[in-house]
Amino acid sequence: MADKLSNNYVNETKSHLKRSNLVLLVCDYDGALLQPSPDGGEGHMAETVHDHLEKISAIDAVRLAIITGRSPLNMREQVQIPNCHYLCNHGLEISGPELNFRHSVAEKMREHVHEAANTLRVQLRIDRAVVEDRGLTAVLNYRNVMESHVSSLMAKTKNLLANAVRERKIRIEEGRRTLEIMPAVDWDRGKAVKMLHHTLRAEYPGSQVGLLYVGAGGMDETAFKYV
Repeated sequence: MADKLSNNYVNETKSHLKRSNLVLLVCDYDGALLQPSPDGGEGHMAETVHDHLEKISAIDAVRLAIITGRSPLNMREQVQIPNCHYLCNHGLEISGPELNFRHSVAEKMREHVHEAANTLRVQLRIDRAVVEDRGLTAVLNYRNVMESHVSSLMAKTKNLLANAVRERKIRIEEGRRTLEIMPAVDWDRGKAVKMLHHTLRAEYPGSQVGLLYVGAGGMDETAFKYV
C-alpha cells in the first residue's frame, strides 16, 4: 500500500478532485470506519468519526456512501447519517437519495444462502464460530475462534458447502476472519460502486463526478479496480 501512495498518486488524486464538480466518497464500514475491539469482538464507530461523516454528508459537492456486508436493517440500527447511500450485503442492496436497488437474481437465490447458513449453524459445531443470515448474504464469523481450530473450521466449512458451490447456488469469499456466503451471481462491490457512480452522473449531466473509495479488505479490490 505504501508504494501505491506515492507523491504521484497523491498529486493525481488531488488533480482529479479539483476537476470534479461533485465527489462520490465511498467508505467500507467495517474496514475503514470502525474501531476494532481489543478482544476481537464487534467493533464500534467512534463518535468523532460519526460527527465527521455527518459534516461530510452536509457538503453540497460531496455524496457520501457506506459499503458493507451487513444487512440494511443492521445498518439502520448501527448508523444514521442524512443524505447517505448505503450499499449493503456487499452492494446487492443499495438505498439512498438517488437510488434504491436490490439485485433481482440474488433475491431469487436467497433460499440457497439461507440453506447454506442453516447447514453451518447446525453442523459446524466449533466453539465461538458465529453464523449470521443477512438475507441476500450470510457470514461465518470466526474472529473469536481459537487459532488452533481455524484450519479445521475452514476445511469443514468448505466441505459442508462444496455441493452448493459446485452447483453454482452460492460462492464463498474470504473477509477479515470471516467467510462471506454470497449468491452465485455476477456482482461485486466494484459493480455496485459503478452503478451508484453512473446514477449520479446521470442525475447531474454535464458535471464531472469524481470518485474516492476507502477500504482495506480483499473484497474491496473490485471497487479499487473500477476507481
